[in-house]
Order: sequence, then structure tokens, then C-alpha cells
Amino acid sequence: MPRAGSSGGASGVRGDPTTHDAQIRQGLAPAGRLPEPVRRCVERAIPLDGPVPTRVRVEQTGDMWPAPGSKPMHFTAVEEFAGYEAAFSWHARFPILPLLAMRIQDGLEAGEGRMRGRFAGIPFMDKSGPALTIGAAMRYLAEIPWVPYAMLANDRLHWRQVDDITAEVSTDTLFGRAAVSIEFDAVGDIVRAYSDARPRDGDVARPWGGFYSDYAAVGGVRVPTTAEVRWELPEGPFTYRRGEITALALIDAAGMT
Repeated sequence: MPRAGSSGGASGVRGDPTTHDAQIRQGLAPAGRLPEPVRRCVERAIPLDGPVPTRVRVEQTGDMWPAPGSKPMHFTAVEEFAGYEAAFSWHARFPILPLLAMRIQDGLEAGEGRMRGRFAGIPFMDKSGPALTIGAAMRYLAEIPWVPYAMLANDRLHWRQVDDITAEVSTDTLFGRAAVSIEFDAVGDIVRAYSDARPRDGDVARPWGGFYSDYAAVGGVRVPTTAEVRWELPEGPFTYRRGEITALALIDAAGMT
């Protein structure tokens, strides 16, 4: 299996965006291979006469639940998505006390996932491995409504049309293939992303998915401004994160926003 990703990650994607953009505009790669519902979504979400950014940065606020029945934990976060490869970084801050906070970093870089945590500046978590990597890649794929440029420019993504409103998107990681199903509404917006088997609690796979709504133009891109993510557990659905997008910025190869 070819190595996925590059050493740049979400913080520095390598390549020649200008050449790639020209190919995309001419329909040579990879937009010409997009399934019809994906093509409609791209045309609705982004201006096709502009450049494709190297990265998309979003600011978020919301709540997370560590376990079913637990109290919500408020967070603010900054997430960056690569446009030309499957890579992202999520930096979240959870205030615990007025002067204390827990910080979580989740991400996928060079085909490998990693999650780290610090409380009051002290590390308490550092996870990686096959299950976490597959889960991180699935997160990137499921959150593609916030980086619609990747549908157009990311040739690390493999699309397959399932029916008139559903397409499967997959990518390769260092530990195998990750895939999610993307569901579109009648006008072309993504309303759901899901998998029947995402790793949870080690190697145990459970149905999982995200729901998107309240589309608006943010930073010149049509994106969902609210999202909810949940597991389908034997005891019933468990929503573990709800959030809103508060800002979006496009970052090109030269670092412009």
C-alpha cells in the first residue's frame, strides 16, 4: 500500500497548487471523477472561479459529553483541514476552573492519527495506533462539509456513488483504508456522514455519524454552522458532541488568509 499523506500534514501541505488548480479548472483531475451528488455539493458550496486553498481553518464552540449521562463540558476549538491530502489538526480548550483548563489535540498527519491531552499544562494523554488512526481518518472524511475544497482538489480521496443522495468517500492510512458514507439533501447540501463501524474503546467498532444543519456563507464558503456527532451504542444513541462554527478562513500556499 502506498504511504498516505506527506510530511507537511495540515500545517504545511506540499505540492504545486497553481498547477493543480489549473488541472481542476480544466476538469482533468480530480473533479471530473466526482459522483453527481458530490459535484452538485461542490458547485453549491464554493466559487469555482477562485483558487483552491491549501488549508481551511475553522473556529468552533460547543459542548462534549465524556460518557452517556455525564455533564456536558464546554469547549472552544480551532481546527485546520488540509485541502490536498487527508490531514487535520483540532486544538480544543475545555475550561475547568477560572484559571485552569484542559487542552485536547486530535489530528491526522502523514497517514497517522494522534491524540494528546494536557491539564494545567501537565500531559496526561498521548494516544496513537491503528484504531485511533482509522478513527481520525474517518473524522476527516466526515467533516468534509467544512472543507468542501477537498472534494474538488484532494486526490487522496476515493469517491463511489451509492445512490442519488449518497456517496462513499475513502482514503488510505498507514494502517489501512478508512471510509464513510456522505448523505446529501435534495438541493446538494451534506446533511449526514456516517459509518457502520468506527473504532471505539480500542478495537471495538460501533455505528457512528454526524449530522449537519444551518448552512450559511462563512468566510465566503457555504458550510453547515451546526453539527452533532453521536455513537449508536447497544443501550441507545449517545450524542457526545454538539458545536457551532463561528469563523472560517481560507489559507493558500503562500500563507494568505
